[in-house]
Amino acid sequence: MLWVREPVRRGFYAVLAAGFIGVILLLQPTLARDQWLGAVFGLGSGIISSIAYLNVRRLGELGEPEWRTVFYFSALSALGGLPWLLAASPFHAIDLRGWLLLLGVGGFGVLAQLCMTAAYKRGKTLVSASLAYSTVVFSSAFGMLLWDETLPWAGWAGVILIVASGVVATALSGRTNTEAVTD
Repeated sequence: MLWVREPVRRGFYAVLAAGFIGVILLLQPTLARDQWLGAVFGLGSGIISSIAYLNVRRLGELGEPEWRTVFYFSALSALGGLPWLLAASPFHAIDLRGWLLLLGVGGFGVLAQLCMTAAYKRGKTLVSASLAYSTVVFSSAFGMLLWDETLPWAGWAGVILIVASGVVATALSGRTNTEAVTD
């Protein structure tokens, strides 16, 4: 909305805020004095990510295939991380289990990037952003299934808010312009 001057339907601000509040309730973040620098870097990363998503959307509008966008993103990310890998001390060889883990993470990462790229290319930007909050819901579900984690009542309230905001965002995106104006 701010960057490309795209009109936003009424209700989307509340939906995005509800989803964000749901994430806060679910994750219950805390910051100690020595963590502020990391928090600022995390906030900066989120801002840069939003610009990247807008560029992904623009590439889709120009007809760029998803696989090419994901390939160049992955290649540049790998090259950008290579100096840090080489500077790591001590450098460890990767065993078979490590290679299998890397292949699994990399394969699912590529699939996720392809899906995200397709969502921003074909879908509505704010709906995709709103549904992106669901990643913490799935992470929490895996934590409960794989590691017997339990959610407090605030976590469950967060899950409900996140899911509800995704449903409402999807419903708002399907309405016509005349319906949005008459709210």
